[in-house]
Amino acid sequence: MKFLQTIKVEEFKEILKAIPKIKIKEEIIPLEEAYNRVLFRDIISPIDVPHFRKSRMDGYAVIAEDTFLAEEDNLIEFELIETIPAGEKPYIKISKGQCSYVATGAAIPENADGVVMVEFTEKIEDQILISEAITPGTHIIEIGHDIQKEQIIVKKDRLIDLATLGILASCGIQEVTVYKKLKVGLISTGNELVSDSVKELDIGKIYDVNSIILKKAIENTGASVEFFGILKDDFNELKCVIDDALKYSDIVILSGGTSKGEGDLGPKVLEQYKDKEILVHGVRIKPGKPIIFTKFGDKIIFILPGYPTSALSCFYVFIDNFLRKNSGYPLKETYSKLFEVGERIYSTIGRHEFKTIKIQDVDGVKMIFPIKTGSEAISTMFYADGYIEIDELESIIEKGEKKRVYFF
Repeated sequence: MKFLQTIKVEEFKEILKAIPKIKIKEEIIPLEEAYNRVLFRDIISPIDVPHFRKSRMDGYAVIAEDTFLAEEDNLIEFELIETIPAGEKPYIKISKGQCSYVATGAAIPENADGVVMVEFTEKIEDQILISEAITPGTHIIEIGHDIQKEQIIVKKDRLIDLATLGILASCGIQEVTVYKKLKVGLISTGNELVSDSVKELDIGKIYDVNSIILKKAIENTGASVEFFGILKDDFNELKCVIDDALKYSDIVILSGGTSKGEGDLGPKVLEQYKDKEILVHGVRIKPGKPIIFTKFGDKIIFILPGYPTSALSCFYVFIDNFLRKNSGYPLKETYSKLFEVGERIYSTIGRHEFKTIKIQDVDGVKMIFPIKTGSEAISTMFYADGYIEIDELESIIEKGEKKRVYFF
């Protein structure tokens, strides 16, 4: 197999799209731990919500027919028989000519079929004078108004957001069945890398950035990450750790070691694995050309370039949506937005470009401008608000054109 026979970005994206979703099992977790998890099955409500009739506002529960002749100059007198705060149970049934005070959200007493707002009443000791006529059902929330018992309230494959947590909690749901998290093994490689525990850097050494930023980028797709450490450029050690990572993980992601240099061992290690179904080494993208991808059986390995900006560009263009699809998360396009280009942007013909951008306000219009630093500078990402993708046949993006911005 020859390496660095580059393919188009769209070709690689289509390869990834065609791979069937990884089969992930289920697990039951407490509701309070379910935020941003994906439901494995439909959830049916065990109760009506609300399960009792309640008042929409502060007022007096009455038999609506008793108020039909009430007007501002024709006050109708009612006997106040009970005060019902929110959370308390009514004890007295309403009869003709009687009323009970109900707070917002309080239960409606038996026989009452409407609530008169306090603004249309006067209270004289135990007598209530009402100046407004109401019809049956006024200001009453009926049983099951929000959710009915045995109703499917949330369907499977939904991402549990705050609103979903709220509706499940309102039904008394304590546990939910969700997909287990996709497992991703993460490895950093390179003789020059050291961990942040090293206090003084020797000449030639740099802190490992990719393990930090890639871990969080992966977690943002709904996957769990196991970091297998920083590895030197040693063939046997790299092969051994990749083997261990594959036992734990559905997908393994490495950074560094993707090129053809003597110290770039990724391609050599991958050649040791048999039954490779797909093998890609080199995609026409800038930055990040020497990305490696292989699939064998139900295991997948990505090897990203070592430069943090190049690693992240490849991650966002190719891996982000791939992981999101397998985790059941919304794809990155969900959060993207079209912006007008604020100045002419140049791009290299023959390379699909990942271009970081800054959003600036120009005369009340939000416009995008390119970040000037290159892939060698981690500050490129720091100063960016997001990125655009420029097709490999586009050499110039003119000022005023619109481009879709993807956010980090």
